[in-house]
Amino acid sequence: MKNNFTPTSKALITIPRGLKPIDHFEKGDAVSAISVKLYRGKIKLSSSKAKISFSAGNQYQSNKMVYMTLDRNDTPYLVCNSNLPFLLPNGKYTRADKLFSGQEIVDKNGKSLKIDNLSIKNQKGSLPHISTNIKWDNTPNGHLLLVNDIVVGDFILQVYFDQLPHEMIQ
Repeated sequence: MKNNFTPTSKALITIPRGLKPIDHFEKGDAVSAISVKLYRGKIKLSSSKAKISFSAGNQYQSNKMVYMTLDRNDTPYLVCNSNLPFLLPNGKYTRADKLFSGQEIVDKNGKSLKIDNLSIKNQKGSLPHISTNIKWDNTPNGHLLLVNDIVVGDFILQVYFDQLPHEMIQ
């Protein structure tokens, strides 16, 4: 497996009819909003069409970025900001900066995906953020996206992560 951390690599977001680079979204664009149910200890994902309510690249002097290689061949890496929420196989959520090598996250099929290697580095530049138009109701449902086929939170979930019920956070 190739360990390629290319800063210019595009994060692809699932939309109702395919994939779209995260930095190509504008307010009003369609996106696939993901919802999660735990059924007999297994993750069940569903998707609904939502609209983008916020799309911006935030310019910072320095960002804490998480670089991870994954146990798969199609897109074996992911680069994200340290606050990005991830769905875990037990149905709980954690932020990228709490993940570690060997831990598992959830893919587009609700299956576990192992993190082979993870590091956190400072990086200068702009980070794109998007969020759905789903009303916040203290649940991740509707505020989850598929980024490179991995279940992660949108910008609203990043902002309100600490409002999730305590039993949903790991």
